[in-house]
Amino acid sequence: MIISERTDKDKVDFENLLAKSYNIINQAAKSDSKYFIQRSATDFEEDMFYSLCEAAKGTDFDKSIVLISGHKFPDIVVKKFYGVEVKTTRQDYWKSTGNSVLESTRVDNVERIYIFFAKLTDPIGFKYRLYQECLYDIAVTHSPRYLIDMELNLGKSIFDKIGMSYDVLRSIDNPIKPIVSYYRSISKRGEEPWWMDSGETPEVLLKPTVSLWSNLSVEEQVFLRNEAMARFPEIFGRSSSKYQNLASWLAARHGIVDSSLRDRFSAGGKVDLEVGKNVYKSLPRVFLHLKNNASEIIVAVKKIAPEEAKYYWDLPFEPTNDQIISEWTKKIISFSSQLVYDSEKFIIHLLGISFSDKDCPFEVRERLAKYGLDK
Repeated sequence: MIISERTDKDKVDFENLLAKSYNIINQAAKSDSKYFIQRSATDFEEDMFYSLCEAAKGTDFDKSIVLISGHKFPDIVVKKFYGVEVKTTRQDYWKSTGNSVLESTRVDNVERIYIFFAKLTDPIGFKYRLYQECLYDIAVTHSPRYLIDMELNLGKSIFDKIGMSYDVLRSIDNPIKPIVSYYRSISKRGEEPWWMDSGETPEVLLKPTVSLWSNLSVEEQVFLRNEAMARFPEIFGRSSSKYQNLASWLAARHGIVDSSLRDRFSAGGKVDLEVGKNVYKSLPRVFLHLKNNASEIIVAVKKIAPEEAKYYWDLPFEPTNDQIISEWTKKIISFSSQLVYDSEKFIIHLLGISFSDKDCPFEVRERLAKYGLDK
């Protein structure tokens, strides 16, 4: 979307139009409150339209007002530049759910939008305000949507929190990405903003139901276990909280919960693993999963977007695509050293025979030589 460079010389006149329309509709409500209490949201859009038309008589706005309504944003367009989004509530407060963050239904060329908010309950009340001034947060119905508070203090909008103006956010190709970054910045470790896809990774499709891991097919379980080992190398470590991030991710991105998540990786006790000509004794079973699926896990690692890698692996920088495999390898080695004494030789050996010659990181090649292991 391209922001118009039109100089907004009519701003004061338009706000005067809104004020006059407010007075018209407010006076009508005082004269017949029952009429408005019975009006539907669509009905009130028509009332608002007629009050604006009445207020516009004798001004430059006369005969320039169009009722759009339906599934377009905003509901009313004036001079093909201004917009009025009409909101109603039957509750005794000034909050509501706003429009989609993506604004895919926004009317072309409309640059300045105001909200006209009607509280259709006893006592009836009306407020109007510049759209972006009263958007305080984001919630989800079928898509990310703004939350409206007509009494929000200046400087407290969601755009103030994100550090990006409304007009800039709505004009960029991917407005979800800075919102993802903001919510991740205020999330605790182990919390996942479940509805948010940055747009840089393949589309996330949320299932309409919550599933138990035990109800998944064997193929689905193997796929998700591989994804888990790619995204959450901490599960190879010793921490008692090492499955928390994974649990949040499974619930948020796949609608899957499991009260026995640890057992999906460690049940069955210790194992002996043969890698090449070497046998490594008494290893946690999670390494058996790594050995049996190493090639698929490496493919999954390569598909992780740089900003996802930075977030999930708690890196101080955003790696390039070429660095992702190397950073994951470092994480696996670091975490496994907490769980298995002198595990580096085994991990290097296992990864060494799993990587293709093209993908094998330098540090793996170097340490293969150090330990006298064949690629």
